[in-house]
Amino acid sequence: MSEKNILDIDSKCIRSTQIFPITIPSEILLGRTKQIFILHDGHSYQLRITKLGKLILTK
Repeated sequence: MSEKNILDIDSKCIRSTQIFPITIPSEILLGRTKQIFILHDGHSYQLRITKLGKLILTK
């Protein structure tokens, strides 16, 4: 994975009174795109915005 694909989340974007869980606005994760891929435990998951504006996470 190239460095340009790694999201650097500014601490100002994380709003939480506790250490966990954190809140990250979807705009920060998705940027201008309608979908991203998340790697977890060796598997790739797609997070996308539907036409109705809902979030869908699929494997």
